[in-house]
Amino acid sequence: MTPELIGILAVGAALAGLIFTGQRNLAQRISETNQRIDRLEARMDSQYRWMEDQFSKLDGRLRVVEHGMARLEGLLEGLREAITGRRAA
Repeated sequence: MTPELIGILAVGAALAGLIFTGQRNLAQRISETNQRIDRLEARMDSQYRWMEDQFSKLDGRLRVVEHGMARLEGLLEGLREAITGRRAA
Protein backbone atom coordinates (compact mmCIF):
# COMPACT_ATOMS: atom_id res chain seq x y z
CA MET A 1 0.00 0.00 0.00
CA THR A 2 1.17 3.43 -0.79
CA PRO A 3 1.43 6.10 1.87
CA GLU A 4 -1.20 8.15 0.04
CA LEU A 5 -3.72 5.32 0.16
CA ILE A 6 -3.01 4.76 3.86
CA GLY A 7 -3.53 8.48 4.48
CA ILE A 8 -6.83 8.50 2.55
CA LEU A 9 -8.10 5.43 4.44
CA ALA A 10 -7.07 6.94 7.78
CA VAL A 11 -8.87 10.20 7.01
CA GLY A 12 -11.92 8.22 5.83
CA ALA A 13 -11.97 6.15 9.02
CA ALA A 14 -11.59 9.28 11.17
CA LEU A 15 -14.42 11.02 9.32
CA ALA A 16 -16.62 7.93 9.60
CA GLY A 17 -15.97 7.84 13.36
CA LEU A 18 -16.86 11.51 13.71
CA ILE A 19 -20.01 11.13 11.64
CA PHE A 20 -21.20 8.08 13.59
CA THR A 21 -20.49 9.79 16.91
CA GLY A 22 -22.35 12.90 15.76
CA GLN A 23 -25.30 10.83 14.57
CA ARG A 24 -25.44 8.95 17.88
CA ASN A 25 -25.35 12.21 19.85
CA LEU A 26 -28.01 13.72 17.61
CA ALA A 27 -30.26 10.68 18.02
CA GLN A 28 -29.83 10.88 21.80
CA ARG A 29 -30.72 14.58 21.85
CA ILE A 30 -33.77 13.96 19.66
CA SER A 31 -34.89 11.19 22.01
CA GLU A 32 -34.48 13.47 25.04
CA THR A 33 -36.36 16.23 23.25
CA ASN A 34 -39.20 13.84 22.39
CA GLN A 35 -39.41 12.80 26.05
CA ARG A 36 -39.58 16.45 27.11
CA ILE A 37 -42.30 17.10 24.53
CA ASP A 38 -44.27 14.09 25.81
CA ARG A 39 -44.02 15.36 29.40
CA LEU A 40 -45.10 18.84 28.28
CA GLU A 41 -48.07 17.43 26.38
CA ALA A 42 -49.11 15.44 29.45
CA ARG A 43 -48.93 18.59 31.59
CA MET A 44 -50.89 20.56 29.03
CA ASP A 45 -53.56 17.84 28.85
CA SER A 46 -53.83 17.90 32.62
CA GLN A 47 -54.17 21.68 32.67
CA TYR A 48 -56.74 21.54 29.87
CA ARG A 49 -58.86 19.03 31.81
CA TRP A 50 -58.56 21.20 34.94
CA MET A 51 -59.68 24.27 32.98
CA GLU A 52 -62.63 22.38 31.49
CA ASP A 53 -63.63 21.33 35.00
CA GLN A 54 -63.35 24.89 36.28
CA PHE A 55 -65.41 26.27 33.38
CA SER A 56 -68.04 23.59 33.99
CA LYS A 57 -68.24 24.57 37.67
CA LEU A 58 -68.39 28.25 36.74
CA ASP A 59 -71.17 27.53 34.25
CA GLY A 60 -73.16 25.77 36.96
CA ARG A 61 -72.70 28.64 39.38
CA LEU A 62 -73.69 31.17 36.73
CA ARG A 63 -76.87 29.21 35.98
CA VAL A 64 -77.79 29.30 39.69
CA VAL A 65 -77.22 33.07 39.80
CA GLU A 66 -79.27 33.60 36.63
CA HIS A 67 -82.11 31.54 38.10
CA GLY A 68 -81.99 33.57 41.33
CA MET A 69 -81.97 36.85 39.40
CA ALA A 70 -84.98 35.79 37.32
CA ARG A 71 -86.81 34.88 40.50
CA LEU A 72 -85.98 38.25 42.10
CA GLU A 73 -87.03 40.11 38.96
CA GLY A 74 -90.36 38.32 39.08
CA LEU A 75 -90.83 39.19 42.74
CA LEU A 76 -89.94 42.83 42.10
CA GLU A 77 -92.38 42.93 39.18
CA GLY A 78 -95.14 41.59 41.43
CA LEU A 79 -94.24 44.07 44.18
CA ARG A 80 -94.28 46.96 41.68
CA GLU A 81 -97.73 45.90 40.47
CA ALA A 82 -98.98 45.59 44.02
CA ILE A 83 -97.72 49.07 44.97
CA THR A 84 -98.78 50.97 41.85
CA GLY A 85 -101.86 48.93 41.02
CA ARG A 86 -100.88 48.64 37.34
CA ARG A 87 -98.64 46.46 35.18
CA ALA A 88 -95.22 47.71 34.12
CA ALA A 89 -94.53 48.18 30.41
